[in-house]
Amino acid sequence: MIDKRHFQRVHLSSKIILSNNDSIYQGQLENISMSGALIRFGHDTFLSKCSKYDLTVTIEGEDAPLQLAVEIVFVTFAMAGIKFVSFKTDSGIRLAKLIERFSSEPDVVMAEHERVRRLFTGYFKEE
Repeated sequence: MIDKRHFQRVHLSSKIILSNNDSIYQGQLENISMSGALIRFGHDTFLSKCSKYDLTVTIEGEDAPLQLAVEIVFVTFAMAGIKFVSFKTDSGIRLAKLIERFSSEPDVVMAEHERVRRLFTGYFKEE
């Protein structure tokens, strides 16, 4: 399988909630990058590829959860690969700092953050 990842991923085990108008799923974050993440769910969770959700990540030691709009891009029996569709600017900055904190190459992460800002004009939502 060809690796399509363009950003460094870091292992981060945090509780998550994936929700939309119809459903709420609880799971565990496995890893995360500036453009997406891998999430583990219980065996009774069924997600559809291309479905859109709001992702809430509870980060230990932080007051507010990280909130992002996501799309399911890969699904297996108990895991889902997601890409970030949009998020507020402050969430993007918090995401970059979070990845930087857990990365073995923090300078690469900050350069990736700037690359995301340039490549995806509508990626950051001002609010």
